[in-house]
Amino acid sequence: MKKIVLIFLFSIFYFLFSDVLVFAQDLSPVLHLSYMQAGDVAINNPENFQLFYDELKGAPRSYTIDSATGFNLHIDVLIPLHINPQGKYSAKLLYLDSGTEEQLVQVNGSAVDRQDFYNSFDREWYWKSPEMEKQLPAGKYKIEIYSTENKGRYVLNVGKNKVFNTPAFLNTFWQIPWMKMTFSGTSVLQFFITPTGIYGVSAFGGFLILLALIYYLIGYVKETIKHNEAKTLLLTSSGMLEMKDEIIKLLQKPAYDVEVVFITTAAKSEENLNYLRTDWLIMKEEMGFNVEEFDIEGKSEYEVAKFLERKDIIFVEGGNTYYLLNAMRRCNFEKIIRRLLKFGRVYIGVSAGSIVVGKTIQTAGWIGDKNVGNLKNLKGLGLVPFDIVPHYTPELAEIIKKEMPDPKKRAKNLRILTDSQAILVQGKEIDEIGDGDQIVV
Repeated sequence: MKKIVLIFLFSIFYFLFSDVLVFAQDLSPVLHLSYMQAGDVAINNPENFQLFYDELKGAPRSYTIDSATGFNLHIDVLIPLHINPQGKYSAKLLYLDSGTEEQLVQVNGSAVDRQDFYNSFDREWYWKSPEMEKQLPAGKYKIEIYSTENKGRYVLNVGKNKVFNTPAFLNTFWQIPWMKMTFSGTSVLQFFITPTGIYGVSAFGGFLILLALIYYLIGYVKETIKHNEAKTLLLTSSGMLEMKDEIIKLLQKPAYDVEVVFITTAAKSEENLNYLRTDWLIMKEEMGFNVEEFDIEGKSEYEVAKFLERKDIIFVEGGNTYYLLNAMRRCNFEKIIRRLLKFGRVYIGVSAGSIVVGKTIQTAGWIGDKNVGNLKNLKGLGLVPFDIVPHYTPELAEIIKKEMPDPKKRAKNLRILTDSQAILVQGKEIDEIGDGDQIVV
């Protein structure tokens, strides 16, 4: 399933982003909102496709070119029909030499036939006039745009080469809406049905998918690392009575040197505490461990970490799973236990103490735990990549099937234990131990 999601996200991102790049390379000019600029306007890279949105304000408008190499100059003037339908503009090309100006070309806008032109880039209708093209040697030049009254708005189109320019392409996503509001006076909503707007939204969607892809990959890697890191857990259904021999196998030093913290928090909501006394006596009297009882409820992260840091075994008793998980969250128990497991400590869980280390604690309700505190978030500590169902009897099978109808999902996401069974986790190795075969419902 994870592979399918990954392939799906990558495919969508690839198609969206590749389309954006094709559009950007084919249609995106460099925009200049020159009407916002005072003085002469410098034109760089005059052979490249550029649009200068500008306005005559009582005097001709000049554009300068300083090129160290020869170049082909192409210009035409576009007149926005809806705001300047009567506009007629002329153009001069001047060569600048040692402070003098030599006129090379002049195009009279009044004498040139005007043509209707629809610019799909900004989704506007224009008159297209005048137009000139000339091969020029290296040097300094000036283009002068003027009219009889030297008033009105126009667009100077320079160059023909469509070269992808990342900063210029990204700038269009604020320039076009701003231009439409302040220059052409048309609705900014039109931007979203221009090619730029459509592909901009696609690019943004592709970017969000990329973020989702990165987030998914990071989560997947973190999850893999979590479940492969050094750790030893013994997750039991009924505790010491059935599993004391297995615990002895895990010890790397004599029993009298073993320090055990006996966490009884989950049992605080229970009335019958016989199981608690049984486990305590087996560890203390039969096995000879040094056992200290500890309640994590109401303790700070520092207090819990300090108490647990020198213990060999962190033994988490059963009881109410919801009550236990709530107390663990309040003291950041997950962070503490992950660090201790890396340093070779052993976690032993009983019933609720086993359920909480799974992906979720949803199975607690299946075996009759009451949701004390009305927890909404049932995410477990995630120390193992499955959920645990303790105290299995045949009567529980129908409840499990009802709560998780898909047999494939049950097989993948559940580990079901009788009171004579346990799960031993050592690093990435996960084994079911105890009496009887693995239970599958």
